[in-house]
Amino acid sequence: MANNIVTAKEISQYLKLSESTVYKLASAGELPGFKIGDSWRFDMDLIVSMISNAINTTMKSKDEPSVPPVSGQGMPRRGKIGKKGKSEDGE
Repeated sequence: MANNIVTAKEISQYLKLSESTVYKLASAGELPGFKIGDSWRFDMDLIVSMISNAINTTMKSKDEPSVPPVSGQGMPRRGKIGKKGKSEDGE
């Protein structure tokens, strides 16, 4: 099984991101990759698959609202804050 292993620079060019963003995403586990010594490496096939899955998920949920409608109940009112940190409506 041949994997298409690429560098952070190649991933950054492919995804149109800075290299530092690629490193941050990889370190946070949001971008699948692995380290060899101090260098990050990525499986391009896995990255392409991840992107395809994200696109498919987005397209499937396109018809569903991303935020449920608000009924208008249960939303606390916010009072204005005065100069000394107390709300003007006494709360």
